[in-house]
Amino acid sequence: MKNTKFFIIALGILLLLSSCGTLFTPSKQSITFVGLPETKIYDNGIKLGEISDEGMTIIKIRKKLTDKQLLAKKKGYKNTIIYLDAVLNPVSIINLTNIFAWAIDLASGKCFKWDNEIIEIDMEIDERFRRTIK
Repeated sequence: MKNTKFFIIALGILLLLSSCGTLFTPSKQSITFVGLPETKIYDNGIKLGEISDEGMTIIKIRKKLTDKQLLAKKKGYKNTIIYLDAVLNPVSIINLTNIFAWAIDLASGKCFKWDNEIIEIDMEIDERFRRTIK
């Protein structure tokens, strides 16, 4: 009987301290980048990944409450800024009027998700690099 009460109380506390976005969605989201092979993707100077010879790569990026800027670099090309747009995660709507659940989802960043899951990177040739080759 004691174990059952403890289990019910623990389950109740767990449910009160968790929310739909936190329960049902991961903290990172997979984003597919399509572009020229050997293009490197950076976030604040940290390399996240590199586009393979097949012309694509998949990178898991932590969700945030705000939009995010990444940088694509490739030798001989101008650096390209990539924008990730944060949008409301529909799963969070299940929180309804539970203020604590909304607070947890907002604090964990799971209240939002990245809108663009496939990003095509168009790199522009750097004329300075082209002149040095000739």
